[in-house]
Amino acid sequence: MSRPKISLALVRLIVLALVLIAAVVTVAIVGTDGITDLLSDAADSRLGIAAFVGVYILGVVLMVPGTIFTLASGAILGFAVGFPVALVSALVGATIAFFIAKAVGKEGMNELLGDRTASIDDWLMENDFLSILILRLMPIVPFNGLNYASGLTAVRPTRYILASAIGIAPGAGLSSFAASRADEPGSAAFIGASIVLIVLVVGSAFAAKRFTSARKAKLAESGDA
Repeated sequence: MSRPKISLALVRLIVLALVLIAAVVTVAIVGTDGITDLLSDAADSRLGIAAFVGVYILGVVLMVPGTIFTLASGAILGFAVGFPVALVSALVGATIAFFIAKAVGKEGMNELLGDRTASIDDWLMENDFLSILILRLMPIVPFNGLNYASGLTAVRPTRYILASAIGIAPGAGLSSFAASRADEPGSAAFIGASIVLIVLVVGSAFAAKRFTSARKAKLAESGDA
């Protein structure tokens, strides 16, 4: 009895998953302090901000939690420089991860999920910009996970990049600003930014629940049709 063959597309998807898992495990071992020190050293190097941006982008691609980099941007570079650096770096890293997933894993995901993928893709083709924008505005949605997950769907690159740019900005601005004022925890600016962040997280939890329910209902309707 012959064994079922695994296609090259599925092999690529599995390899991608293993590489990302290895990156996550490595980050867990190194710890956030080690990453922050690396960013600080990069900013102090001869390349300065360019080195900082390079480390930031690489970290996003390798699934390092984006919050670490955003907070470090504000704390190390200050808000005026840290915010645009965080916004550009996060967007470039997210875009690279998106295209990696699309090039390496999209075909394998189609084989793995079959018709289910087609239903999701059909729905996303009608709502891709709004879907990504809403998910980006939700701090509870894993930033790096969304980068790769989006690449495994039919989300159009231009819509993905534009929605990501808009959706990343509020959280990156608030986080980098709060980090830049971390040495003044009693200041009105720090307290205000922290409160807005908390409200954004709590509000996004409710929005995520409603958005998920609506998506499940839409997919169910597509499956019944």
